[in-house]
Amino acid sequence: MPTLRLLDAAEIDARQWDACIALAPNGTPYACFHYLNAMADRWCALVMDDYRLVMPLPFKRKWGIRYVYRPPFIQRLGIFQVNERCSEVLKKACFEKALQHFSYLHYSVDAETAIELPHMQAFAEPNYVLDLQKPYASIRSQYHPSLIRSLKRAETSGLMLQEGSLPEAIRFCYARYHRQIPELADKDLQRLLHAAQHDRCYQINCHRVVNQHEELLAVAVWLHDSQRMIAILNGCNETGRTLRAMHFLFDRVIRQYSNTPLVLDFEGSSLPGVARFIRNFGASLENYVTLHANRLPFPLRWIKR
Repeated sequence: MPTLRLLDAAEIDARQWDACIALAPNGTPYACFHYLNAMADRWCALVMDDYRLVMPLPFKRKWGIRYVYRPPFIQRLGIFQVNERCSEVLKKACFEKALQHFSYLHYSVDAETAIELPHMQAFAEPNYVLDLQKPYASIRSQYHPSLIRSLKRAETSGLMLQEGSLPEAIRFCYARYHRQIPELADKDLQRLLHAAQHDRCYQINCHRVVNQHEELLAVAVWLHDSQRMIAILNGCNETGRTLRAMHFLFDRVIRQYSNTPLVLDFEGSSLPGVARFIRNFGASLENYVTLHANRLPFPLRWIKR
């Protein structure tokens, strides 16, 4: 069995790391070096054979105990191996090694990286994706009739899609949602600004929808690489809801990127209304899995569940 080394982020070679992520079949921009650096409080990683395999592990420390957590705007990570999927033997070795260093783990992975281990629970979570390789007319033909009606309303209202700025999108979403969603912390949104300063293996860009008076109605922030564009943040005000601005935004982005080798990743939702909105675009379900292990000593095991 090749040796798995646990390296702190400061010890990692960023270029070799990103090369592994780019060549892994399950590679994702969530796992790019600078994106992890920006979004995680701290992180380390298991590394094998000169970066042929890597497993990022974001962590925090509380009461002197280190634990693996899911950072904001990172839906899932996993085990990434150059040009091939990780074998069951290597998956088992990676998770057992991680649990030697962390007594508590809350870690989301793609479905194929999921594993069954004693004392580890696994929960499937919904994610929805849309293949953009087809012509726009073909994609639109799969829209739900209710979405077509919403788009007609938006189109007759004179809405326009424009390129947006990340600072504007962050201000818009924070003002709109920070009371409704307490976990949407300003410091986490500011991390996106730091992440956007790097563009070697991913990009962060934005779209905005305005009316005829240039009033801002909706925004979306995308994290993307050469294969996938991920809707990591979006928001809409009351006027935008009435005029179906978010329906309009996603439709226009789909039209703009149709006939390209991209997958539009909606980031999914277990909320029925949000899931219905996404499915109306003809998106397919692509589950990911959250793994949970709690080996904390009693009574901490019962405090953090």
